[in-house]
Amino acid sequence: MRVVSFLFVDLWPWWLGGIAIGILIPLMYYFLNTALGVSTGYGNFLKIIAPATKLKWLNSDTYKNRFNWRFIFIIGIIIGAFLSARTSGMPILTSEMGLFTEELSWSHVSYVIWFFAGGVLLGFGARLANGCTSGHSIHGIATLQKSSLVATIFFLAFGTITTFLIKLFVLGGS
Repeated sequence: MRVVSFLFVDLWPWWLGGIAIGILIPLMYYFLNTALGVSTGYGNFLKIIAPATKLKWLNSDTYKNRFNWRFIFIIGIIIGAFLSARTSGMPILTSEMGLFTEELSWSHVSYVIWFFAGGVLLGFGARLANGCTSGHSIHGIATLQKSSLVATIFFLAFGTITTFLIKLFVLGGS
């Protein structure tokens, strides 16, 4: 049980997470000749939901095989989150989101709208930047891509600014 707790419940030390990611990068390139990037996996889901879409980027070669390893990777993220929650004793469904829901007493509909809008903006930003934070910040910088360095600087800067603004205006500066 201790191994399960260490892998799925306890926070990993920062250095162990770094080692795991550092090992994963060359393995991804060696076995799959590609970067990890999560946003492309969400593109697979969009292509499954809307197979006849007119969106040019969803009709590219990247999304020809909708059920590729990236689709399985996203399913794995969902299953991993479920296993982590269950092994830590969390209920199957919860509306708790840490400080955000502790400080605010919104209706469930308001939370759904807030997080849905955030997800749409996140997806739009990943598409605009031609990749997500993991693709740019981990793989792009590791392969010395200047555009990934610029994208990562903007991810960090605007993530910090947005967090400050949410804390100030939504959470009341607490």
